[in-house]
Amino acid sequence: MRIKFSDFSSLIFYFCYFFFDIVISEVIVRAYTIGFSVGFPWFMLLFAISLALFFGGICAAAGSKARTAVSFIFSAFIAIVMAVQLVYHGFCGSFMQVAQLAMGGDAMTAFGGAMWLEIVKSLGGIVLLLLPILALGILRLRGFGKGEKTPIRLVLCEVVLFFLLHFGAVLCLGLGGKGLFTAYNVYHDTFILDKSVRHFGVLTSLRLDVRNLFFGSSGDLVIVGSDGKNSADSNIIDIDFAALADEEEDEDLASMHRYFAATSGTNKNEYTGYFEGYNLIVVCVESFSQHLIDEELTPTLYKMATKGFVFTDYYNTVCDNTSNGEYALLTGLIPDTTLLGEGWKTFYYYNSLTKSADNFMPFVLGNQYVTDGANAYAVHNHTASYYGRNKTHPNMGYQFIAFGQGLQKVDTYPTSDLSMMEQVLPTLLEADEDGNVDRFHAYFLTFSGHMPYVFNEEHNDMTVKNEKYVKDLPYSNRLKAYIACQLEVEFAMEYMLKELEAAGVLDNTLIVLTNDHYPYPLDSVSKTDDLPLLSELAGYQLDKHFDKYRSGLIMWSASMESPVVVDVPCCSLDVLPTVSNLLGFTYDSRLLAGKDVFANCEHIAVLADRSFVTDKVMFNASSEEVILREGVSELAEGYFESIQTDVQNRFTMSNKILYNDYYRVIYE
Repeated sequence: MRIKFSDFSSLIFYFCYFFFDIVISEVIVRAYTIGFSVGFPWFMLLFAISLALFFGGICAAAGSKARTAVSFIFSAFIAIVMAVQLVYHGFCGSFMQVAQLAMGGDAMTAFGGAMWLEIVKSLGGIVLLLLPILALGILRLRGFGKGEKTPIRLVLCEVVLFFLLHFGAVLCLGLGGKGLFTAYNVYHDTFILDKSVRHFGVLTSLRLDVRNLFFGSSGDLVIVGSDGKNSADSNIIDIDFAALADEEEDEDLASMHRYFAATSGTNKNEYTGYFEGYNLIVVCVESFSQHLIDEELTPTLYKMATKGFVFTDYYNTVCDNTSNGEYALLTGLIPDTTLLGEGWKTFYYYNSLTKSADNFMPFVLGNQYVTDGANAYAVHNHTASYYGRNKTHPNMGYQFIAFGQGLQKVDTYPTSDLSMMEQVLPTLLEADEDGNVDRFHAYFLTFSGHMPYVFNEEHNDMTVKNEKYVKDLPYSNRLKAYIACQLEVEFAMEYMLKELEAAGVLDNTLIVLTNDHYPYPLDSVSKTDDLPLLSELAGYQLDKHFDKYRSGLIMWSASMESPVVVDVPCCSLDVLPTVSNLLGFTYDSRLLAGKDVFANCEHIAVLADRSFVTDKVMFNASSEEVILREGVSELAEGYFESIQTDVQNRFTMSNKILYNDYYRVIYE
């Protein structure tokens, strides 16, 4: 039977339309987010061809009325996906995982005002993304795409061609090599959303994200040694992993047992039990930056940062999400942003923190204090159920206090950290009949430093409250607004120290303070010069990659007679094992992704994108650049590869511990 041009004219039109729609939309999002300095996503073009054929084929095979509706639905879908990622990246500095859709309602309730400001800020890009839909309407009115319904024989040919093009593109991935973070590796093995977008664009990354939700794997652990070398001085628990491996029928669990059997724990050291019997206060500060600390502006923070343990090379493992940053800090494990293999449950366990609510968590500080007979409290001046903290934190041993759960809501946004301390500390420090304060651990998650950073009481009450302290600072307005927010932390800590001293427990209390993530809204350029706002705050041009993760960590007690400089590379994963060692708690250092900073071992600051920092090398996983540190002329043979394997193992073991509820397995 002769094929007429009218049989496939609609297919040609819709294929061309969707190809240009996809490519133009991808270019717009890339221009507004990560830019093209990291290279053009050529594989995006290959996958755009097959995807355009898929969309175009469905439209061409539909009847005339259905075709109109379907074509506009597909075009709107592309625009919405792209616009969401554009706005989310502006809001959080990263792209949004599919799993995070589950908390959309909570996010809009909590941060709706800030999101609307970001939408307004991104309005130019959003309008550009809507132009293809307008173009489709005009072309349809002019008669384009109204050809005859595609015959079934051509539909079948189109299906075959789609698969050939798609799998042809997949086969081409290997042309760029198969090493870590190459297009091939990210597509098949190490899926990281931000890296996937760099290689493939937003739409293909969305497909891979959904694929990994249902069929992903947490990978395999690489056993380097034959058996772990542990002495009586090691920070470990007596667990016979080799025997567990021999008895285990589940191969995934057996592989974990074999890995930990071959792993050495960190040794106890001169700081083991240094603060044994002390109270502990941990403060996780929203969007905090170490560049804020100033002797005159923040004297309390300055005193604690310079008179206690002074960390010169500390990094925040997670740079762009409160929940994941909190998870790394509290558990010493690396959060998984995809929840690989959780399937539909991902939309309930929409991050590692919520997933952990069902797990046995013996090493977190809350449970360690409760096991030791003390009280443990977690306090957050925000909604109790946000990120599922009303379930996760009690599971960690904490009596959880938040709005709707023991904390009086303050009618401001963001809410005041000082108000949180004023409400909670008097109860925590209440003395018994003999005048003694029970030993306690308190974990505070602050909120005053949250965006948007504008002097507008409709959007940020903290900036207006503290504007008088910053109005004469030599910074741009947005940066002044950021500092005004963070001053509430200074006031909260000043109040805390006075209350601890009045209760007579200041000298036997250890205070730990760090952030959940860096202040990603300060990535933008200042209006006064060409420096990003965070560089303006620092006073010099920051490195776009490593200085984004570089952060501040305070560990201080009034009982310390002199400061102790800690110059090893470390990160938020290391806080839990370091504090556990300082307090003299029994824990198993093999079962955490972080390491005690005082231990005699290789210290690695592990970053969320699989970059890392040691005393010899800095590895930028995004650019795959290996940078030797000052004073290092060359690396020993195999050194870099061994560190890279170690880092990969820490990601893999963190995932496997989370998904297998591994602590429960070995304890039971």
